[in-house]
Amino acid sequence: MVLWIAFAVLAAAVVWAVTRPLLATGRGAATAADSELAVYRDQIDEIESERAQGLIAGAEAEGARVEVARRLLQRAEEKSRTGATAPGETSRARLAALCIAAALPVVGLAAYLAVGSPALPGRPYAERLEVPVEQASAADLVAKVEAHLRDHPEDGRGWDVLAPVYMRTGDFQQAADAYERAIRLLGESPKRLAGFARATIMVQNGVVGEPARQAYAKLRALDPQAIEPQAWLAIAKEQDGDLAGAAAEYRALLAGGGSQEPWRGLLDERLRSVTQRLAGADGADAKSDGQPQAPDITPADAMSAAAAMSPQDREKFIGQMVDALAARLKKDGKDLNGWMRLVRSYAVLGRREEATSALADARSQFTGDEKSLAELHALAESLGLGS
Repeated sequence: MVLWIAFAVLAAAVVWAVTRPLLATGRGAATAADSELAVYRDQIDEIESERAQGLIAGAEAEGARVEVARRLLQRAEEKSRTGATAPGETSRARLAALCIAAALPVVGLAAYLAVGSPALPGRPYAERLEVPVEQASAADLVAKVEAHLRDHPEDGRGWDVLAPVYMRTGDFQQAADAYERAIRLLGESPKRLAGFARATIMVQNGVVGEPARQAYAKLRALDPQAIEPQAWLAIAKEQDGDLAGAAAEYRALLAGGGSQEPWRGLLDERLRSVTQRLAGADGADAKSDGQPQAPDITPADAMSAAAAMSPQDREKFIGQMVDALAARLKKDGKDLNGWMRLVRSYAVLGRREEATSALADARSQFTGDEKSLAELHALAESLGLGS
């Protein structure tokens, strides 16, 4: 009932907005004509007053009075002709307005009944659980599995099915918990270990924590030739401040299976960054406060690291990496290279507004530093972000 009342109010508002100009046209024209006649009469009175006071000569006053009187008579005749036809025009305008007012709700209601679903009932959560599997949507299926697992938390197969779904939807904490339960109930497998490691890295904004390290260490033991666990364990060393050890592992990977795409881009970038920091080119980054720091991985690097993921997981992964860099720069805003990577990353991802905002934040951090500001200016121009 409330829905139909809302429809009625909306229809009335639309009808009023459409028909109001039609009904007001005649009155507006008549009012304008009366105003002009009043102005002409005032002008004639003013001329007579000025002639009586001697402000203008008699001949000039007479000429002005005749001209104004001529205009007054002309406008009065036009008003008379308009007034003779105004009732008919007003009548037609009112008729058109009434037709529109009657047609709009009827047409709208007919379209809704033909295209809409006014009789479709709501679908409470409990009812969604009863939908047949062949008719269920993805949300319905997830709801079914979640309801089943609440009653049967020992069902490892259910957790194993649900974990990848959580990853695709970006709920990384739920995904990590589901993978952990599946591992505990069904045992370890390369797929479960890799999924658990990726989910925990996402939860920690790109930091390879101890649970992810253990999972990748087991994966490396199961398949010593797999690149993903070796690459992430090398990144973990870099985060711990073991730059020499990380550089050695990056070189070893590039000499082996990591020399092939899509891993080469990531490993080349990480090795170049670590080498620069070891050489003192980026001394601020080489300092460690004892806390793991996420490396500044660009979207291209993250794409390489996520090569084994599905397209949806890969997109979420790249976004998480970029957001992790943004979070670090909020705490330590004096990293020029970090700001430039962040701006470039946003631009590559098509997030232009965030790229512009990050560029402005970077400039505010380096106010007065002409060299840094010049580099930021060059970057902005190369990315088409203006000056």
